[in-house]
Amino acid sequence: MKRIALGASALALLSSLALAAPAEAASLTAHERAVLACSHAHLRTLERNARADGHVSLFEKARIGVAKVRYHALANRLRNN
Repeated sequence: MKRIALGASALALLSSLALAAPAEAASLTAHERAVLACSHAHLRTLERNARADGHVSLFEKARIGVAKVRYHALANRLRNN
């Protein structure tokens, strides 16, 4: 019985999150979505290039960390504008 109640509450929580997500995404303009996608692509490119040789150096980790901070700051700024 606990399993059913837990599953139902988890499903309710996830469905409410799924319904809330498009409302936030719709508030961005096309230009803002493009800027955010470009920043995300840059972050993924840095990560992919860093892992290409099988070893991520300390410099590469720092560079990826800075790119993540900038991406998240940009996303927050655009969403809360």
